[in-house]
Amino acid sequence: MRISTGRVGRGDPAWESGSQAELPLRTLFSPHLPPEVHMPGHIVMLNIPAQGHMRPALAVTEELVRRGHRVSFLTTEGFAPAVRATGATALTYDTLVTEVLAPGRYQTPSPDMLAWSAVQFFEESVKLVTLARQIFADDVPDLLYYDMIVSPAGRALGQLWGRPAVQSTPSMASNDHYSQVMAVTEMSGVSSEHPAVVELLGRAEKFAADLGLDATTEFLVDWRADRSVVYAPREFQPAGDTFGEETTFVGSCHSTAYGKGAWEDPEDGLPLVVLSMGTLYNHQPEFFRTCVRAFDGRPWHAVITIGHGTDPGEQGPLPPNVEVHQWIPQLAALRKAAVFVTGAGLGSLMDALYTGTPPVMVPQVPETRVLSHRAVELGLGTLLHPAEVTADTLLAAVERTAADEGMRERVRRMPELMKRAGGPVRAAEALEALL
Repeated sequence: MRISTGRVGRGDPAWESGSQAELPLRTLFSPHLPPEVHMPGHIVMLNIPAQGHMRPALAVTEELVRRGHRVSFLTTEGFAPAVRATGATALTYDTLVTEVLAPGRYQTPSPDMLAWSAVQFFEESVKLVTLARQIFADDVPDLLYYDMIVSPAGRALGQLWGRPAVQSTPSMASNDHYSQVMAVTEMSGVSSEHPAVVELLGRAEKFAADLGLDATTEFLVDWRADRSVVYAPREFQPAGDTFGEETTFVGSCHSTAYGKGAWEDPEDGLPLVVLSMGTLYNHQPEFFRTCVRAFDGRPWHAVITIGHGTDPGEQGPLPPNVEVHQWIPQLAALRKAAVFVTGAGLGSLMDALYTGTPPVMVPQVPETRVLSHRAVELGLGTLLHPAEVTADTLLAAVERTAADEGMRERVRRMPELMKRAGGPVRAAEALEALL
């Protein structure tokens, strides 16, 4: 469905054909609902077209729909099928951040590029506010669930509509004791006087003035939120014990589709190492050729994923103990793996801890470096700087991680912490409490 069709309500075919329309009326409207079921609400989801941000949000969406809520998800055409698979209504629009999220964009990011990317993401928020106000003018939602990258949009719409707004946070949370924006900014080397920072604050000031918002520019662009759901356990959060009920730490969130798939142990009987740089950082053919060389003839079975849009054949002839795929069922493979080499986005890092697989982290951008340093601080992984990656250093990092029994024991405790955090069910409960 394109947004030009106008408001989407209960009479819209897209709503009627969704999974909620198939629920018995007694489930939706009976006064004798089971204790865990709330009366249905209308929830609007705002996100960015990036796998690491969409995956946990889709898992929460799926759980909300299962509980009988109506979910409208503003998304791009590429993610619309995944949104519809959850039972939500996909309202597609043309994003302004295609260039920012293009393959290879974050392979060697400069401080200038990172700084100006924040301005482009802000403009995405401006566009989302305009679209959402048009689409839902006569169908104001009961709650907004917005990604941290488009926080200006979520906070503005919450105030304009007088509705609760909750931040979807695929990163670390922020409060008076810890600021993820400050940590990332310091890691990136971008100063507060950088022209892009000045431009961002200027646009935020105009945005607030034009909409009549009662909000500071710093609040609009910060990742600190009045209410947020964080896709990590509290134990992984810096200063985790200083966060109150306004922040819900739910750990990994996986949709039914993401959790599907099976993976068999290698027939050669060798220990398995999985290597994946995620979806934003995988346009690195030389890095993957280095991975092939690292395990050629070694006592490891290496499975390398390079992402869609890249031909596995570009890696040339492969040794018998190395596989290259565009995609694999990652959770299933990690459950069999001894080590996971990852770009250390929060989703991939949490997948490692969710499956009890110690990671070797090769972070590409300041945010993933911050996450990697936190994992090292907790003794949950090995850090390998991208500039230091060679076939020898990569192999050594994998072997050192596999042999570190203390690290392996700490990582083996993480699945239970993830389970206690609650995942999509706990996230949905936190949102329902505000309806």
